[in-house]
Amino acid sequence: MARTIRIVDTTLRDGHQCLWATRMPTAMMLPVADAFDRSGFWVVEMIGAVQFDACMRFIGENPWTRIRELRRRISQPFQTIMRSNCALNFDRQPVDINELWGELLARSGVDRVYAFDGLHDYDNTIPQLLSAKAHGAKIGHWLLFSESPVHTDELYVQKAREIIDRAGVDELIIEDASGVLTPERAATLVPALKKEIGDMPLGLHMHSLVSLPQRTYLEAVKHGVDNLYCCVWPVADGNAPPAVQTTVKNLRYAGYDVEVNDQAVEEISRHFEEQAFLHDKPIGEVQDFDLAHFDHQIPGGVLSNLSSQLREVGLEHKLPDVLEECGRVREDLGWPIQVTPFAQFLAVQGTFNAIHGERYSVVPDEVKKYALGYFGRHLAPVDQNVLDRIVERGSKTIPLEVPELEPAVDRLRKRYPDLSDGERFLRYSFPEEISEAALSGPPIAPLPPILSPSFVELLKSLRNMRAGTHVFIQQGDVEITMEAR
Repeated sequence: MARTIRIVDTTLRDGHQCLWATRMPTAMMLPVADAFDRSGFWVVEMIGAVQFDACMRFIGENPWTRIRELRRRISQPFQTIMRSNCALNFDRQPVDINELWGELLARSGVDRVYAFDGLHDYDNTIPQLLSAKAHGAKIGHWLLFSESPVHTDELYVQKAREIIDRAGVDELIIEDASGVLTPERAATLVPALKKEIGDMPLGLHMHSLVSLPQRTYLEAVKHGVDNLYCCVWPVADGNAPPAVQTTVKNLRYAGYDVEVNDQAVEEISRHFEEQAFLHDKPIGEVQDFDLAHFDHQIPGGVLSNLSSQLREVGLEHKLPDVLEECGRVREDLGWPIQVTPFAQFLAVQGTFNAIHGERYSVVPDEVKKYALGYFGRHLAPVDQNVLDRIVERGSKTIPLEVPELEPAVDRLRKRYPDLSDGERFLRYSFPEEISEAALSGPPIAPLPPILSPSFVELLKSLRNMRAGTHVFIQQGDVEITMEAR
């Protein structure tokens, strides 16, 4: 009997986070909620801290409402991811705030609450995981993959055993945000982990930055990986995880059973292709292999932002120097993994070093805090000469000893006595004006019905016309104006 490989879809979380700057509104998701319900996906990973932030700051909607609206329509288990001990911020938060975060997610309709920490310092994640578990959620943890002298198979086995023993997680996931896990490394890492964790499910979540996922996925399932993370094209590939369509086709050809409804996936794909066209969103494309990426390992979203910012100030030609320096900074700081927030810290420090000439002449506050251990225990020591320079050049207002954080939940409840904990948590995490705008917005409604394929093809052909400057089209209640620019 063929072995079954389960698909975790992360289109609604990681796909648009990577390709559309996390700007997919709930209204764009609702028209294909029924198709997701019929898709056969084992789990739908649909929200995380980044989506909460984008909902509040840029889309202007309540993220708890997103969960409720999708939960009403989709029956598969929902999954979310918590980032270290930062809650919805990029700096560490009090333990009781993180515990409230885990509790709220478990009570909101999310079935599986997972966590990650860029240093694999589980003191940063266990309190909120146990809080989520106490309120009925299954819990899991990412093992963040990286290529470095520190991140050996032995380290990952040790960290897998530690989080199992300390938190009693239900599943582990190899998470490769930089997309650098080769088939050859998977052939040693996966068996080592499976030997340690036994029958516990093991997932693999890769990004497509250098086109490795399809080959690595096949090698990984051969050695015991149970669940693969994908997105529905066109919100897949490029900086995002690989396309579910290609992954399923390859798995079936290799003799595995995959319980995915191809027709439902096609409906989802067609809807998002139309939305990408109508809203001028990029479509994921398969990337070429880039050996230099294995040095800096900067994730795609950070890389695209870095390139854009250098271009805006006329320094795009410095990008190769910046990327090379980012690799050196990573080594200086003890090989932190390129995930949020460390990827941003390294990119900024690498940029300052490359542009100013003298290394560490300018030190961001976050880099000094990292070097001093504010974000947790380092897997490898910071280079002593570099640490001395960071301490000397960084802000003098940052204490050399990491201060304790005072509990905040009781004070928060006293400040907002008539609100729910969910709304209190959002008001704690965002400025008042942002909270007011997002929480007082209109009800979320689905977008108009999906346009017919022939109508979309007409729009595409008109977009490429060279004659005229304006086109007005009406189909039923839908009106579209196209203007040359």
